[in-house]
Amino acid sequence: MTGMKGKDFKPLQEEKDVGSPSGQGASRGRNFASELWGEVRGGAEHFQSTKGHLPKGRIRQFFYGAALPFHIARVTLASPAVRATYVKVTALQTAFLLAIAAGWAFNEFKGHEQDKQEEQEEQRRDTPEARAAREQAQARIEQRAKELEAAKGDPAAMKQALTALIEEAVNAGKAGDLPPREAATAAEDAADEAAAAAEDAKEEHAKAAQEARTAEPQAGSARSADATASGTEDAEDSLGDQLAAIIRAEVEESLRDVPEANAKGPRIQKEPQKEGFNIDAPTVRNGIFFLGSWEFWALFFGSLSAVQWIVVALSRDYHTVISREASLATGVPPEDPEITPSVRLNVPWLRAKLQRRWRAFLLFVMGMPAILLLCIPLCWVPRSFTLLSGAWGFWWLLVFTAAKSDRAWMAPVTRPPWFVRVWSALPALHGWPLRNYVARLGRRAEDVAAPIAAVERQPWVFAGLALTRFVGSIPPFRCFTRPFIPVASAHLLGLDPVQPPAIKSGEAPPAHDAGD
Repeated sequence: MTGMKGKDFKPLQEEKDVGSPSGQGASRGRNFASELWGEVRGGAEHFQSTKGHLPKGRIRQFFYGAALPFHIARVTLASPAVRATYVKVTALQTAFLLAIAAGWAFNEFKGHEQDKQEEQEEQRRDTPEARAAREQAQARIEQRAKELEAAKGDPAAMKQALTALIEEAVNAGKAGDLPPREAATAAEDAADEAAAAAEDAKEEHAKAAQEARTAEPQAGSARSADATASGTEDAEDSLGDQLAAIIRAEVEESLRDVPEANAKGPRIQKEPQKEGFNIDAPTVRNGIFFLGSWEFWALFFGSLSAVQWIVVALSRDYHTVISREASLATGVPPEDPEITPSVRLNVPWLRAKLQRRWRAFLLFVMGMPAILLLCIPLCWVPRSFTLLSGAWGFWWLLVFTAAKSDRAWMAPVTRPPWFVRVWSALPALHGWPLRNYVARLGRRAEDVAAPIAAVERQPWVFAGLALTRFVGSIPPFRCFTRPFIPVASAHLLGLDPVQPPAIKSGEAPPAHDAGD
């Protein structure tokens, strides 16, 4: 790319032809691995815009395209001023996304943890052995409650019975016969029952004393005795409530560090996937983090990607400034004007972006009939439709990755797209319905003919760049990689054997309604 060397451009490293150790005694597998690693390293380290050519070999070209945004970022961020702007912008964008994710996680776990925990605990204890152990533990606690009831009136015996009741509830919780919460509740209920039984006995004694007083002269004394008995009952009620509260507090304090169940397992675990579409959120139960369903994570990252897109749309001006600085630092003519960045919503850019997404969707959908037709002879290949549709979608990702640079829309077009050529080369498929379908697909692809032609001339480098772009779109990586993808695309287009003309300063790019 002669004549495109910027004043701040410094090639990171010259291309190295890394050989493979093929000495005597070296195994064929080791030689192959060494040669493959040499190809990968040679492609990743090839960053020489001054030489004006791509590395040799498809593997090297693929990894050259994949590593190019990182090389551009390294050269660009060597400037302290640009680095400060980049760190500030990406830090604020990432902090906003992480705050949203943290808020979601807090609300999700708080809302579902208790219900899920109770449900799983009930399922775990729904075995004959668990029910028998549970019944025995409850019987022992009830027995200690009866001893507490019998000890009413004797302070020493009452203290001893109270200690035994608490120890029985604590032991049941630690042994796993009862959950800690249920053990505390059982002890509290037992204390309430013991206090109620004692209060009933007191009440019956007071009624018997009242019935014994039948003489009229003694009515005043009877009312006095009735008031005294009522006061005693209120005192007993208060004493019973206090006793139950003390027992529950003691049991919960003793079982504070005991998990809800003594089930042993890894700290992170995945539950068996249910049949059908299940949006099961991750939960924490018994000290184990359950990952939840893949449908949930797909929905979560999809929603977070939408929020990320909104964040990037509002702060797009700052990415534009960074992209311009990256172009100047690496010797690529900048395609973005010099602007003063601000947080705003660019409505024309948003409209163009939506049009581009809709166009990509239509191009992808129009290829589905051909893929279904190709799957008929490949019915013996497992998931052939998934593989072919995935490859078709990745091809269009390559095309629209190249289209991130305005130079792609000026690339020369010398022949129809490859899928039209392949279809036309098969005489058996030249019938009217198929011919009409291919003609419509070709007309739909005419709008992006220039980027398609550019990708067909350099498919491997754009495949590597598209892979980096795809991985970088996962939240929150897009905030970090987005400014360098258009510059990398422009750099690769400058190495095109049929180079598209560079856009001069102040010249408007061709109208393509692509957004950036």
